[in-house]
Amino acid sequence: MDSFHDSSHASPTKARQAAIQAKDWAYVNSWLSRQYAPKPVPHFERNEDTLRVLLTLAAANDAADEETSLQHRAREEAVQTFKVREKAEATDAYERQKNEILDEVEMCLDERGRTNLDDLADAGVTLGNTLNPTPEDLSLSIVELTAEEFDAQDQIAKVDNLHRYLQKELVRLQDDLEELRSDKAYEMLADTQSSTSEWVRGTKVLSTKVGEYQDRIASLERNQPHGPTISELMVQEDNVIRLRETVKSLEGRVKAFHDLPKDISGARVRYKELERELLQLTRQRDTMFGKFVEHR
Repeated sequence: MDSFHDSSHASPTKARQAAIQAKDWAYVNSWLSRQYAPKPVPHFERNEDTLRVLLTLAAANDAADEETSLQHRAREEAVQTFKVREKAEATDAYERQKNEILDEVEMCLDERGRTNLDDLADAGVTLGNTLNPTPEDLSLSIVELTAEEFDAQDQIAKVDNLHRYLQKELVRLQDDLEELRSDKAYEMLADTQSSTSEWVRGTKVLSTKVGEYQDRIASLERNQPHGPTISELMVQEDNVIRLRETVKSLEGRVKAFHDLPKDISGARVRYKELERELLQLTRQRDTMFGKFVEHR
């Protein structure tokens, strides 16, 4: 069961890679069959490097074929357009007269005039204005073409900077890749798959245990008695300490009156006696102090 679970984790990635590689090989085989037809394709070593080179070659060849096909269709359309125009001009008296005048003008031109006329025609074709070119239209087209040229040069400069940056990044990535391939610290251990399987099993066990512990905690919280909290116990402890200090203070004050009689009258008599003793002792002290002063 665990091996099936592990293979289900690894198989999607491998399946995608295999599907992509099979699609690339199908494209390469189709291209090779077209190139070698009607002969069979020669046998060759099929690996990733060969596939990469053949993919690049096939893509470049298909792009060149498409460009050639586009050029051929463009030439055919131009020829057809010219034939239609030539046929229309042959049946139109105005067009025949205009062509005759143009032919006579061209015959009367000297070498410099022919050169200027050819340059003007080339400029009209280059600027895309061949129907009814005028000096104003050509000058405007030249200005627009100059602005487009500056924009193109700016874009080319940006592309060159980006290309240089990508080249540096490619070199750096190739160095990093080479380091990853050569450094033993990045090598995959032989027991990686077994360790991964063990970790997956451990994760399952821990997940089950966590659920059990959470259920136990919830059960204990539901069944525990509703007693005082820790903060309430701390407040009560402070109150007990203050009450104990108050009791000690009261006990000291009570001890001061411990020798007094318990009845009020007796206590008053005892208080008077103690007051007289205090008075006698005070007088005795004053007398002794006076004698001490006289002797000095």
